[in-house]
Amino acid sequence: SEDQEMTDLIVDECRRIVKLLEQVEQFGNLRPPVAKPVNIHDILDRARQSASVGFGAHMMFVEDYDPSLPQTMADADQLLQVFLNLLKNASEAGSAGGTIRLRTFYDPSLRVRRPDGTHARLPLQIEVIDDGPGLPPAIADHIFEPFISGRENGTGLGLALVSKIISEHDGWISVESVPGHTVFRISLPRAMAADLQEN
Repeated sequence: SEDQEMTDLIVDECRRIVKLLEQVEQFGNLRPPVAKPVNIHDILDRARQSASVGFGAHMMFVEDYDPSLPQTMADADQLLQVFLNLLKNASEAGSAGGTIRLRTFYDPSLRVRRPDGTHARLPLQIEVIDDGPGLPPAIADHIFEPFISGRENGTGLGLALVSKIISEHDGWISVESVPGHTVFRISLPRAMAADLQEN
């Protein structure tokens, strides 16, 4: 029985390491986004449907969408990965019967300064809000860095991948967290008329 216990431990650790290596490979091999005009709500709905029948089946999902939200230029598959990662984190943080709120709105005043000194307008706002225990204060400021995780067996690559994808979409991601209320907010540019005509 002692050998069996040790064998189970070795198998579990091997699986964890394989999963970590797969995530490192995914993080390192992320291809540049193939941007097309997309409706954020379509992608959010796909992510929510997938989560609600899988890892988030124990949670209640609430949609609070701005129906007038314009399109953005994005790689739909990569954004889907972003939303799935955020929903997975929120589901793992929440307890049975907890709530995940998906909120979108338009904020024409939001601008961020790029590294080259220019400013970018990022009016499309997407929030993933959960009522879990919140982020540990010790890691809250570093949560988007690789290998930083608030979970005992977390790899710390999910949010780093999210941050990388959003950055490559010329967007911005931020988080605010207190016990019972964590908000991950993604800000993206809107598709311009010229982008819509080309596609």
